Amino acid sequence: MAQNIEICSFLMGSSKTNKIIQWMKNLPSEKFIYVIPNLSELEDSDDNPSRILSIGFITPELSTEHKTKSEALLYLLKQGANIACTQSLYKMLSKVHLDIIKSSQYNIVLDEELSLIDVYEQASTSDLVSLLNDGKVKINEEDGMVEWCANDAITRPYQDNKHKHHLFYKHIVSEYIYAGRCVIEDGVYQKVIMVSQITKELVACAKRLVVITYLFKGSVLDAFLKIKGFNIIKFEDIGIVEPALEEVVSRINLLPYESKLNKLKLNSTWWKNATKEDVASIGRYIRRIADTHADNRDLVMWTCPSGRVKTEAKAGTVNFVAPKGYLTDSKGNKIWLGCSVRATNKYANKKLAIHCFNRYPHTVIDSYLKDHGAKIDEDVYAISELLQWLFRSNCRLPDGSVTLAIASKRMYDLYVDWTKGRFKDEF
Repeated sequence: MAQNIEICSFLMGSSKTNKIIQWMKNLPSEKFIYVIPNLSELEDSDDNPSRILSIGFITPELSTEHKTKSEALLYLLKQGANIACTQSLYKMLSKVHLDIIKSSQYNIVLDEELSLIDVYEQASTSDLVSLLNDGKVKINEEDGMVEWCANDAITRPYQDNKHKHHLFYKHIVSEYIYAGRCVIEDGVYQKVIMVSQITKELVACAKRLVVITYLFKGSVLDAFLKIKGFNIIKFEDIGIVEPALEEVVSRINLLPYESKLNKLKLNSTWWKNATKEDVASIGRYIRRIADTHADNRDLVMWTCPSGRVKTEAKAGTVNFVAPKGYLTDSKGNKIWLGCSVRATNKYANKKLAIHCFNRYPHTVIDSYLKDHGAKIDEDVYAISELLQWLFRSNCRLPDGSVTLAIASKRMYDLYVDWTKGRFKDEF
């Protein structure tokens, strides 16, 4: 099956999604699964018809016959239907699903990059260290996969769903847990990093797998696919005339950088340790920019880590970013927009975007990939994340525009570099 991963990487505004949908429509003899980040893009109404559902794709729904969307998806696969689903549902596919996809020769189209590797948080690294030192698990030297190797008598208690490590055990035997850098002293494990990964079969089961994206080279997905042995090639089945970079940039009015913010690093570590005054200074910055450059609050969107947003943060967090007058719009909707939002037109009315996060790949994921010979380009990651967030706004429309304020000096400089053509995908 798919060993070549086909990348459709073009500038925003290139009509990638529309052309891919037309391409699938023109191949009635082929079977497709179309995977999108947000459920909202699969909603269908008279005022806002879904592009993918309008060409006969079906989305899994709960019913009296199907108690879960996974069951509904399995039913549709057995019917040979063309299917549209979210990334979260796609990542839950079982071996039964994958076997049908493979035998039925389904093509899979991922609209926006899919996170196939993540930080594992259902157990601690100390739990893994304990299992390693007890000889219950071992680490595969080739790719770091954690393998259960205890005998039946030792294993039996872990198979009981009441055991405190039952879920961890299930994830290990499902080949879901991987280890990176280990610290071993006198033959005893002291420290280890741990990530979760989706099975390689989730990608390999497809007849063809196409990823719709921008700035793929150097991304997390690029690095992940390389260590899994996939070949990366350019998808060339549709004719796309990429707009000139200058035309895309012309829709964005970049405000001058405020040098008084230079002392604020604004990366994840800074935000985690930020003082009350640090956080308040960002709130004032957002309010100052919005008061000056927004006609009304409904046109504003801003971002910072969710952990500093009252409606999103974990219990016990204090010192929230709370720009007075810019927490909710006139309808009560949040003005804060998560920095990882993808593939939605829901915010296309936003005319002022305020970005307050210096983006880096997660250190655990970055370390794991480096340990296995793949590297994320930190600058590509940062500018890609910024642009994907920015293009949820009005500038995603051909005749739209947005005013952009960037609080991080590094992110500001990367954006300027992008406008000058520094970042390009080359295949």
